Amino acid sequence: MKLKVMRVLSALVLLASSQFIFAGSLYAEGVMVEDPWIRAAPPNAPALAAFMVLNNHSGSEVALTDVEAPASLGRVELHRTSKEDGMMKMVQQKDIPISAHGSTTLKPGSWHIMMIQPEKVPSVGEHIKLTLGFSDGSKQSVIAEVRRGGMMMQNHNMMK
Repeated sequence: MKLKVMRVLSALVLLASSQFIFAGSLYAEGVMVEDPWIRAAPPNAPALAAFMVLNNHSGSEVALTDVEAPASLGRVELHRTSKEDGMMKMVQQKDIPISAHGSTTLKPGSWHIMMIQPEKVPSVGEHIKLTLGFSDGSKQSVIAEVRRGGMMMQNHNMMK
């Protein structure tokens, strides 16, 4: 009887591990999003910014091409901050590239998602659904938490 139970348990473990590996390989294809968040802002803020890490597990470069957010957050654009002539400048981008088997970090002072002229600024602790669209046609919904932190642009200087 014990031998029969051990065989059944072994078969179940083997089946479960093969399902895990299969599911893991499916999950590893494409882009995986880590730690999506939106920087907290005052109630009258003219813009909001979202950040995250985009990990590309595929063998081809992919790009983030668009982001859908609740209409109350305003117009959504992809941006990159760069330094030109000693001044920090945010420039709208058509996409955000993610190299094959690489990652791109959206962070303050670099790549980021802008939500311009929000009707309502979310509060710290709120969770906002964003749907990311990629150049390969895939879409991925993520939940971004509103948090304090990161650098802010003030008078064209980066401040902590």
